[in-house]
Amino acid sequence: MSPAKLVRLIAVIVALVAAFVPTIPFIAVVVAIVGLLVGYFVKTENRPALFLMVIALLSGVSESLGVLPGIGTYLTAILNSLAAVLSAAAVTVILMVIYERVTE
Repeated sequence: MSPAKLVRLIAVIVALVAAFVPTIPFIAVVVAIVGLLVGYFVKTENRPALFLMVIALLSGVSESLGVLPGIGTYLTAILNSLAAVLSAAAVTVILMVIYERVTE
């Protein structure tokens, strides 16, 4: 398994844990660190603009699922946690794109 796939798998697991057990101390810090690592493994040829659009759409969609009876709150919590991971990843992607453009 490649390091990128391993980091993505860890990110999903951390997001699920953060969604269902939000009382863990410093879980937000863990989510942010894992998100930064995910962003490092996003290759620039994989269209960073598309990656950033997915983050924006995920944030909007996650709030709309709260109206579903029974599972809406769980889906909202999961998608909000994934959006937090991806938002931290976006910071890394943006900084890497800026670095590449400056050093060209």
